[in-house]
Formats: sequence, C-alpha cells, structure tokens
Amino acid sequence: MEIAITILLLASGGMIYNYVYRKKMYREIDRLEAWKIAIMNRQVTDELSKVKQLNMTGETEELFERWRQQWDDIVTVRLPEVEEKLFDVEEFLDKYRYAKAKGVLREIEQTLRKIEEDIQTILHELDELVGSEEQNRVEIEQLKAVYRDAKKMLLAYRHTFGVAEENLTLKLDDIHNAFQRFEELTNAGNYLAAREIVLYLKQELMVFSKMLQDIPTVLTECQTTVPAQLAELIEGYQEMKEEGYILDHLDIHQEVSKQQEKLQQCIDMIRQLQLEEAKQMLEEIKADIDALYDLLEKEALAYQYVKTEMGQIEEQLYQLSEEAKQTGAETLFVQQSYRLTAQDLEKYRSMEKQIQQLAKRFALIQERALEERTAHSFIKEELELLFGQIQLLKEEHEQFREMLQTLRKDELAAREKLRDMRKQLSEAVRYVKKSRLPGLPETYKLQLDEAKELLTNVSLRLDEKPLNMEAVNQALTEAAALVERVCEQTMSMVEQADLVEKVIQYGNRYRRRYPSVKEGLEEAEMLFRHYDYERALEQAVATVENVEPGAFERIRQLLQEEVEPKI
Repeated sequence: MEIAITILLLASGGMIYNYVYRKKMYREIDRLEAWKIAIMNRQVTDELSKVKQLNMTGETEELFERWRQQWDDIVTVRLPEVEEKLFDVEEFLDKYRYAKAKGVLREIEQTLRKIEEDIQTILHELDELVGSEEQNRVEIEQLKAVYRDAKKMLLAYRHTFGVAEENLTLKLDDIHNAFQRFEELTNAGNYLAAREIVLYLKQELMVFSKMLQDIPTVLTECQTTVPAQLAELIEGYQEMKEEGYILDHLDIHQEVSKQQEKLQQCIDMIRQLQLEEAKQMLEEIKADIDALYDLLEKEALAYQYVKTEMGQIEEQLYQLSEEAKQTGAETLFVQQSYRLTAQDLEKYRSMEKQIQQLAKRFALIQERALEERTAHSFIKEELELLFGQIQLLKEEHEQFREMLQTLRKDELAAREKLRDMRKQLSEAVRYVKKSRLPGLPETYKLQLDEAKELLTNVSLRLDEKPLNMEAVNQALTEAAALVERVCEQTMSMVEQADLVEKVIQYGNRYRRRYPSVKEGLEEAEMLFRHYDYERALEQAVATVENVEPGAFERIRQLLQEEVEPKI
C-alpha cells in the first residue's frame, strides 16, 4: 500500500513539473514571437527613404544599396528562419524533447539580438549620413564667411604681415582649394568625405585667423621692440663701464649677438608660419635679456654695497680685534685664581688665529677693490662671507667672556651649596641625638664620617690657587650624593627605632599568654640593644603578627598621626 502511494505521489509530482515547465517554455515562445513581429514592424524602409532626398550618386548610392540589401535580407531570410525555428520548438515540446527545445530557443534569441544590432548600425550610419549633409550645408556657409573676412584682412593689411605675407597667401589658396574639393564631393554624393573636408576647413581657418591676429604683434616685437631693448642694454653697459664698473666678465656684446641671431631665427619661423615656435623662442629671448639686465643691476647693487659696507666691516673687524686683546688680558688675570681647561685655552687661541686670518683676508679684498680689476659682485660675495664669519667669531668671543665671568659665579654657588650640605649634615646628627637612640650602627657611622670627609675635600678644592672648578664641581657632586644618602638613612633609622619600641610595647600584652611572643620580643630587644634596628623591627613585627595579624599596620598609623620631625 505504501509503495503504491509513493508511486502515485511521484507520478503526480512529475505531471505537475511537466505542466509547469511546458507552460514556461510556451511563454518564452510567445515572447520571441512578439519580438520577431516588432522587428518586422520597424519603420526602417521609411528611414531609408530619407536618403533619396540626397544626391543618389557615389558614396550615398553605395550606402543606400547596402542598407536596403541588409534590410531585405532581414525581412525575407533571417526572420522567416526564426519563424521556422519557433515551429520546431513547438514540435519538440509536443514530443517532450525539452533540452532540444531549450537549445533552439537560445539560438533564436541570439539571432534576434544580432538582427537588432544590425538594424541599429543601419540607422546610426543613415543618421550620420543625413546629419553630415545637414551639418555640412550649415557650417560651410559659416566657414565661407570666415574665409572672406580673412581674405579681406590679408589684402587690407598686407604690409603688417611682412615676411609671412607670401606664405599666408599660399595657405589661403590651399583653403580655397579645400572649398572647391568640398563642392565636388557634395555633388558626387560623398557627404561623409565632404564632412572631413568641413572639419579640416574649420581647423585651418581657426589657425589662420589666429595667425592674422598674432603675426603683426610678434613681428613687431622681433623687428622693433626687442632690438631696441638690446640697443638700450648695450648703451647701459657702456655707461656703467665709463662710470668705473668692472663688467668684462659678463660678455654683454657676445650675449647680445646671440640674442640677435635668435631674433633672426624667430623671423624665419614667422616666414614659415611656425608661429607657436616663434612665440616660444621670443619668450626665451626676453627672459635672456631680463637676465642680462639683472646681472647689470646686480653689479650696480654690489658697487654700492662695497662702497658703503667696506668701512663698516673694517670697523667691526678692528673692534673685534681690540675686544679679543682685552679678553686675552682678562684670561691671564683669571688664570691666577682659576684653572682654565686646555679646551678653553685652545678655544681662545683659535679665536685669536681666526681674527688674524680674517684681517689678512680683508686686507686682500680691500686691495683688490682699490685696483678696480675685480667685479664688484665678486668682492661683495667675499665681503658678505667675511661679514658672516665676523659675526660667528663675535658670538664665540662673547660666549668665552661669559665663561670667564661664570667661573666666579660658579665658585660662589659652590661655596653656598657646601654651606647648605654642612647644615643638612649637622641637622641629621642633631636629629639622631634628639631621638636618644641607644647607639649607632657601624655602617651608618662610617657613611657619616665619609660624608664629612667629602665636604672637607670640597672645601680644600675651593681653597686651591688657581681654582680648578671642574674638580670642585666633581667633588661637590660626590659629596651631595652621599650627604643625601646619609640624611635618608638617618630618617629611616630613627623611624625603625621608633617602630621597634612601639611594636615591642604593643606586643607586651601577649608575653604571658604566648611563650613564643616572649621569646620573639626578647630577641628583638637584644637586636635593638646592639643597634641593629632594621632586623629588630623585622623580628618584633613577625612575632606580633603571628598572634594578631594586621597589628603592625595599626601601630604604623598611630605613629604617623604624630608630628614627624624633619631634617
């Protein structure tokens, strides 16, 4: 029974699937059929009839025949083939050959898509042909107007175009010939080729009109304006030489000759209608002329600089030399009281040597300026370099003088710091005595004696003649570190001793009840009497914490509430 039901369900499912799938395939057939009919109803023939309004010769006739044949092939051959394949699909469905039917439907869709693409190509090319004819007709009239204006301008202002006039006339003849070629192609029905001529004329007339505007200006600059600037340059050069400027290194005459040769090249480019190249070269010539003017201006400014700054630099150099002599005397005086490092003395000797070298260099520069054989721009550069070195030496000299003055300040600061450390150490000793400790650990006494010895060493260093501040500062640093360490140890030792007493007093409440407490506290007392406060505190705390955890922290808080003395 179950097998029968299963078979029945499978059969029912197969029938439902078969029904749904066939229905889907028939919907696809209907869609493709509608697509085929839509293609057949396209108004391609009406579009093709627009071509008949043109000259049906040459290229137009060839294109029309090709488009018509393509459309006839679509209507009479390719679409009927599609119809037959649609019938074949229906037969395959009736015979349940679904895979075959599906493959044919795919072929039909590809065929219809290709037909659509071919129709679009035909219509696009047709629009391009008809549009070219319309655009040509409108634009050629505009271009003729531009041509007429250009021709009138060339004739009316022929003299302003100079060397370019002949080639401009030839180019205008070429443009005229292009117009004739356009008419020939249009009359022959070759509208697309005529379109190319229109685009060519548009570009050529635009360039030609721009030439008519620019050539007179560029030619005037090449033949009049720039040559006048070169003449002015030569004239200014001669005037400056007569006034005493040294300008031989500039080679102005040679540079002007180069620019004149470039101007001739520029004129030749204009003659050949190479206007953009001529413009570029003209800009280069102008830039070169500006550079030559800048060089002359640089010499003029250098001349004024040398005249005005030479004396001031000499004065600064003399002043630096005198100050260095004073510093030398001051250095000898300071050496009687202070020991200067070899590096400091070498620095001063180096400054002296550099000042002497700068003085020699200045004398040479001054001599060359008086001889009037060296360009002032070169002398100016050397003077500026010399001035910069003088300023650097001034800074070094000032730093050295400040170092000499600082030595005395450092001595006073060192003595003040020595007094502070002695006071700090005395307060530490007084604090220990005030705390009434039973005695002091041997290590503490050794450190205290060492600190006193280091302070004495600093005092001896300060009394030396000449005074070596480097050694003083080193001894001062060592003493300061040890004094600070002794003070910290003093505070720690007294605090430990106070805590030991407090913890033992607190732990006495447990002596009778706990033998271990009695034994531990006696051990702590013994360590305390032997001045080992740190171990005594550890022993006492461990003993009390065994019977009352947290007791030490409570004792510490009580002790902190008291006013702590400070060293």
